[in-house]
Amino acid sequence: MANNMNKSVSLVFVSGVLVFLLASIHPALAGEDITPHLVCPCECAMIISTCDCPTAQRVKNEITQMKNSGFSDKQVYSAMQAGYGDGIIAHPGKMNNTSLWIAGVLSVLFLIFIGYIVARKPNPAIIPIPGREKYEGQFEEEYRNFVSELEET
Repeated sequence: MANNMNKSVSLVFVSGVLVFLLASIHPALAGEDITPHLVCPCECAMIISTCDCPTAQRVKNEITQMKNSGFSDKQVYSAMQAGYGDGIIAHPGKMNNTSLWIAGVLSVLFLIFIGYIVARKPNPAIIPIPGREKYEGQFEEEYRNFVSELEET
């Protein structure tokens, strides 16, 4: 029984780690072209990959120069954010919410597991209580004495 419990706990833990790792890879950080994830900093408010204005062309050239200089996607992303502000990111909430979702899911799974452990009633055949009959008899005798004292008053 304990062996199955250990296997279940291990399976839940490994599954949680895999889900966290897979969900934490943001498309902009996974080696893809990052221009679809950036908004043009000019007044047009289009995605840089589809915008043809001079500002978008300048940003695309900056990204290309950074990539050619050996910058990683994450570094380019950070430089764009530092240079143009948070408004350049097309989906700013997606980068930080993933870890919160994973933490929430893992917390719920952990609480369900704890609830299962607490709510589970032990089987007397598995966990024998030495002298159980003696204690049950003592309880019955004390209970009868208590009830008889209440009836007398």
